Amino acid sequence: MKKSILALSAFAAILTMSCTGQADKETQPVQLADTVEQVEVQEITGVAVDGAMNSVYLKVSDDTIEFSYPDLEGENRASWAINDTLTVRYITTADGDSVTAVINDTDA
Repeated sequence: MKKSILALSAFAAILTMSCTGQADKETQPVQLADTVEQVEVQEITGVAVDGAMNSVYLKVSDDTIEFSYPDLEGENRASWAINDTLTVRYITTADGDSVTAVINDTDA
């Protein structure tokens, strides 16, 4: 009986420690978001050569660069067609580039 109580107490202690660890992990995305806000916004301008609903391939000098923006709000996402000149604003994060705006310079 004493062994059962001891084992149950140990299990409860391990369970409590694992729940405490999960609570700490939930606060990390908020800290990461604060860090992202301090990152400098970069931009690149090129000619649209291909793309789809939420992405674009820009020809910049001799390079072709792809940007994907599935979560970009409509007011920051310009419509474009092949051969339009676009400016893409983005920030660099640990997970890769995050697009903040797609601007159609051909319309300007």
